[in-house]
Order: sequence, then C-alpha cells, then structure tokens
Amino acid sequence: MHATAHLRILRLAASHAGLFLALGLSLRLVAQEPPLPPAAPTEPEPVVFSEFQTVTALESVRDSIRAADERIAALAAEEQVATAAEKERLDEEIKELVARREVLRSDFESIATGIDPAEYDQAAKVEFDLADEVQSLIRPIVDELKEFTKKPREIEQYRSELAIWRKRLGTTDAAIVNLELLPEDVSPELATDIAATRQKWDERKQQAENRIQALSYQLEQATSNQPSLFKSLREGFQSFFRSRGRNLFFCLIAFFGTFFFLRYIHGRVNRLAPWVKKGSRPFYTRVVDVGLHLFSLIGAVVAAMIVLYVAGDWVLLGLAIIIILGLALAAKNGLPKFYAHGRILMNLGEVREGERVVYAGIPWRVERLSFFSILKNEQLRGGVIRLPVRRLDGLVSRAISKGGEPWFPCEEGDWIELPDEGRGKVVLQTPEFVQLVKLGGARITIPTAEFLLKSPLNLSHNFRLSTRFGIDYKHIATSTTAIPETLWAHLTREMSALIEKREKLISLKVEFAEASSSSLDYAIIADFDGSLAHRYEFLVRALHRLAVDCSLANHWEIPFTQITLHNAYPSTTPPSYDLPAPKAKLP
Repeated sequence: MHATAHLRILRLAASHAGLFLALGLSLRLVAQEPPLPPAAPTEPEPVVFSEFQTVTALESVRDSIRAADERIAALAAEEQVATAAEKERLDEEIKELVARREVLRSDFESIATGIDPAEYDQAAKVEFDLADEVQSLIRPIVDELKEFTKKPREIEQYRSELAIWRKRLGTTDAAIVNLELLPEDVSPELATDIAATRQKWDERKQQAENRIQALSYQLEQATSNQPSLFKSLREGFQSFFRSRGRNLFFCLIAFFGTFFFLRYIHGRVNRLAPWVKKGSRPFYTRVVDVGLHLFSLIGAVVAAMIVLYVAGDWVLLGLAIIIILGLALAAKNGLPKFYAHGRILMNLGEVREGERVVYAGIPWRVERLSFFSILKNEQLRGGVIRLPVRRLDGLVSRAISKGGEPWFPCEEGDWIELPDEGRGKVVLQTPEFVQLVKLGGARITIPTAEFLLKSPLNLSHNFRLSTRFGIDYKHIATSTTAIPETLWAHLTREMSALIEKREKLISLKVEFAEASSSSLDYAIIADFDGSLAHRYEFLVRALHRLAVDCSLANHWEIPFTQITLHNAYPSTTPPSYDLPAPKAKLP
C-alpha cells in the first residue's frame, strides 16, 4: 500500500537529494530504461492469488470504511449539540477519520485493481521557478533511482505500518481487558459511559484487525512479486544492453572519435605551419595552439551530448550535464592556477621556450611549452622528459649564452674523479642516475643530482700531474742550472717512450721549488692528453720512478730527513743536537 502523504514526502526528499544520489549511483542508474520516450518498465510476473483471499481483503477494507463513515456521522451529530470546546475536539477527530477513510479507499482500489492510484494522479506545475527547473533536469535520474528501489521501499513501508497496527491492536486488547475488570454494580449513568467507551475500543480493535489483515495481504503480495537477485541482475543487464548501454557506447565513440580527429587536425596544422620551419613560435601561434587544445576537448564533449540528445536518453544527458556543472564549480577554485598556467603556455611566464631551466637539480633546455611541456638535455641518455604544465610552477628559466654552455660535466666514456669515490669511467648517465666503473670492474651508481653536487673532476679533457723531488745540499752549486735541465731531459725522453706517442705528453716542466730544511726540492709538472686518463695512477708512479732513475744515473744523493731537538729551557746559547742513526741495537 502506498499512502499518498508518505509518497509525497518521499518524492520531496528524493528530489532535494537527487544531485548527490545521482553522482554516487550513476553507474547503477545506467542499467535502467530511459523514461523518454516512455517504455514499459520491466516488472516481475504477477503472482495469482485466489479469489477468496482477494474478496476477504476487500471485505475487511470495506468494513473499515463503513465503520469510519459511521463514526464520522456520529461525531457530526454530536457536533450539532456540542459546546465550542467540544466542537474543536470533534472537528480534529473528524478530520483524522476523513484522512483515514481516504487511505482505506485508496487501499480498496489498490487491492481491487492491483494498481497504485498514486501512479495515475500526477500534478504538473505551470509557474516558472529556477529550483523547479533544476529539479526537472534531475528528475529523470531520481525517477530511475526510485524505480530501482521501488519494491524494497514498498515492502519496508508495509512492514513498518503492519508493526504499528499490531502495536495498536495490543493496546486495544489491553484497554478492553481493563474495561472488563471494572465492577458491574455501578450507577446507570456510569454504566452507560463505560459501555460507550467499551464500544469505542471495540471499534478500534475491529479497525486494527481489518487493517492488519489488509496489510498482511498486501505485504504477502508484494513479497511474492519481488524477483530474485539473480533475475533482477539479469533483467538489468538485458535492459542496459538493449537501450542505455547502446546509447552509452555510441556516446563514448562520438567523444573519443571527435577528440582524436580534432587532435589529428591539430597535429597537421602544427606540422604544416610556416613557423615550424623557422624554429620559433610567435605569440599568435601559441594562442592558436591553446585554442585548438581546448577546442578538441569541448568539441568531443559537445559531440557526446548531441548523441545523447538525439537518442532521447535524458538520464545520461542529465547525468552528463550534472558532471560538467560539477567540474565547472570545482574549477572555480583553481582560477589563479589556470591564469598562471595560461601565462606559461603563452610564453609570458617565468619559464620560456628555448631557455635554460634547472629541474630536479639538472639543467634542461625548454624545447616546447604546452599542456605537456618538453625538456631536453642531449648529453644524457634518455634526456627528454615530458612534464605537465603544473610541474613548471616555481621554476625560472634564463637565456642561454651565445658562446654555448655545458649541459653536463661529462659524457659517457669519460674518466672522472670524485672526492669520496675516487676515479672511474662513466658508463651510463641518465636523468635518474650516473654509473661509474673503477679499475678492476667495481661499479658505483650515484643519483644524478647528487653526482652534480660532488663537482666531479673530468680527466678526459687533459689533466695535470705534479710532484716534489729532493736532492742533497752537496749539489747546491748546480741545483738551479744543470740539474733541472738534466732531470727535464731524462723525464721527457723516458716518459715519451713510456706512453708511445710524444704528442700525448702536452708539456713537462722541472722547476726549482725551494730549499727546504734537509733537501733541495724540485717541482715536476706534467700535462697529459685526456686519452691517458685511465693510466692516471700509473703515470703518477712513473714520474717518481723516473726521477729516482735520473738521480742514480747522475749520482745525485737523496737525503734522509734529519730530526733537530731544541732545549725547552732558556739559556744563553741553546745547544742543538743532531742524532745520527744508531750503529748498534739498544738493549
């Protein structure tokens, strides 16, 4: 049974909550038939009840209607002779009985016809109201939701009302029992009032019993007509693929087909445009580019909605409009970001095309600014990254110097030296990490940003070795003339033979450095070609070895370091002691 007042309350609540329910249950709603053009909803096959059950239920409802009519007539008669206060009470009771009688008549008609009369009586509003127009937009979605939950709500309503009437029946039974316990030897006036009260509660009991019988019948009928879950799902899928699923399929085809077609046109325009050959894009081309991007999206949305409009699927069309409005409202809070992103896309922001920018600690050249911008570093393997425009927020680019700038301190194959890791050969450098191989085969992997912070020393573009070599003071006479020349000639000759190609020894210098406390020191400075970087340690050792060989060949004495002790106590002439090496072991 559908009570008119209850249905109106449910419709009102559903209409106000439709915007939120539609978004949460949109996927479930598309499995229903479209309301326009009207289509017969899928209903389960009715269960045939016996004529005896139907007639019994109708007689019960009729008895309740007759009892309500009699009670209304009795109250109307009492109202003719009642006082003003009693008339007010009687009017309220008559109104309650009239409303109850209307519900009973609706129940009688529903049982007799098997149709809810509320489905026939639908009022239409004629005045214009913005809220009503919005509700009319989402009404198809709400109707789909109500249709989907119609049976469960109807059964729950029957159960709730049946519980209320059973509780009333228990109350009437208790009242009648209490009336029966009253003594019989009372005055005639009191006995008359008690009898009237007993008649009133008997009528209420009869009304409750009739109502319970009618509700039980309607509940049994609704429960029997409810299909199984499997059958409901099967019918839902069949209904979906028969009508709404087809509409949704064509809608998606129209959306993606239009979008990719417009994107193809956009690409062709970019490839055939004259500014591509020039290598630069003026401002108006950027406006056209952004406009084509937006036109691709807007055109795809319009094409999809036209398909839904032509198909007459107002549920999906209303749902699409609600989603678009929701996205528009959500985008309202992002207007400052959209403005900043628009400046970047127009090449008017802090990051501009053709300039140098540092991203994630690595220098990049801004190859192209778009919704997905292109950054490039040709000295890195895989040195092209695509970033959404929002990732450029907070970055600042600068113009590239005309003389050229290094984009990375080394290339793959170069030998470099790091403060902690020592020397190694670069075998891989990507935007994520740099991998080195040391002599012996050990590999070191360092994040690229951290690698740059270590300020690597590149040895593959020539390098210098410098060392100190000392001889005894007895050779002081030729220490600044003959000895440096002899040492230079020996080192140049032997080092050239050692590295096989004289041109790889770029320069070699031997200079008198200083007269230290125990020796005459010479600075040996050698510059080598970068191709010898892998022999760095070997060349360092070779310089020391060749200097010693030259000393032996020319009978230069290499001094031992001497230790001088000073007296810690002051005296007129503080003595100094030279301690020679001991000749015998001390005990």
